[in-house]
Amino acid sequence: MTTRSSPAAVAPPRTTFLLMPLAFINFAVGAGAFLVIGMLSPLAQLLSMSKVQAGWVMSAYALGYALTSPLLIALTGGWRRRTVILAGIGIFIVASILSARAATPGVLYAARVLAAIGAGMVTPVAAAIAVATSTEGTHGKALSFVFAGMTIAQVVGVPGGAFIGYSFGPSAAFLTAAICCMLGFVWVALAVPRDVRFQPQSLATRGRTILSPPHLVAALLTVTIATSGYLGVTFMGPLAELRLGMGGDGVTLMLVAGGSGAFVGNIIAGRLTDRLGASRSLLVFLVGQALLLPAFTLIPFGLALGLALSFCWFLVSWGFTVPQQTRLMELDARTQGVMLALNAAGIYLGSGIGAAIAGVVYEDWGIEATGIVGGLIATLAIMHLLFSDWLVRRTSRATS
Repeated sequence: MTTRSSPAAVAPPRTTFLLMPLAFINFAVGAGAFLVIGMLSPLAQLLSMSKVQAGWVMSAYALGYALTSPLLIALTGGWRRRTVILAGIGIFIVASILSARAATPGVLYAARVLAAIGAGMVTPVAAAIAVATSTEGTHGKALSFVFAGMTIAQVVGVPGGAFIGYSFGPSAAFLTAAICCMLGFVWVALAVPRDVRFQPQSLATRGRTILSPPHLVAALLTVTIATSGYLGVTFMGPLAELRLGMGGDGVTLMLVAGGSGAFVGNIIAGRLTDRLGASRSLLVFLVGQALLLPAFTLIPFGLALGLALSFCWFLVSWGFTVPQQTRLMELDARTQGVMLALNAAGIYLGSGIGAAIAGVVYEDWGIEATGIVGGLIATLAIMHLLFSDWLVRRTSRATS
């Protein structure tokens, strides 16, 4: 994810050689997680699941990441950072191959939890290495550079998963993720020094950050926003099939349009954040999401209108990453690494919760209702943002 605009998130020249593979592995792991959403229909068909059961594949991954990542990072606090991140990549590769070979839903769920365990050892450690190897005063830029891989993964992973999943089958999509991570493994192994000096963060340290009300409420906002967004996007493939009657081609076109919108939204978000500030910019995107999500599922559309709606909705939905990450980094310079790790976990957790709620809504009230519920949760996110800002101001006044 990027801080401010993507062009501004440029790493210092002497650290770019190291930060590039860290950003790439964040992209590879993130894309390997999000690709499931783009291929729900072929995945359900392959393993004789309902679309709701297929949606739980993402939920299993997200919950596995959120529950295991903080514990694993604390338990491996005494290990070399290079060892931890390579071990995490290796686990993710194995899990992706197991996902490709899964013959039953239960095996696939287990493989995705294993993938989440690997990812939970990659993203936070990549952030720790970025901070440890950057100079004083450039930590924020280094972190944003590395987390940009996660933003790109959300933009590319969903349409990429749809294209490969519909064209060559879900197994091919999982194997593609494994190959990308193999490349990342080699790149990280060559670029990251064996001994990276860093300050280990124990569970107690993370606990103090999480138990701070301003930090906790600010970090949980990511979960609320992601829940809204992924509640809408989880069944985007079936929605495109229903509206367009085009199968995989229609789904891929819709998701490519959405990915383009997310890319543009990231750029706009950076400029808005510079001009309006993080909170006001985030409010703009959340209002847009609250309005567009119901419209997207309720309005009957053909190809042209569908592409336009997908572009605009992804623009506002994915635009939140820049201002929200900026808010978390500006909250406390001493906790930037922890807060960005929590932000990544929040995206996964929100995507899992959103997918789970979407499954219930889809099953009980139909696909049109997913947008309505998503819009209501986006409205909840607006109130969450306002409360978070009020809490930060109140705490700041009390300590000044």
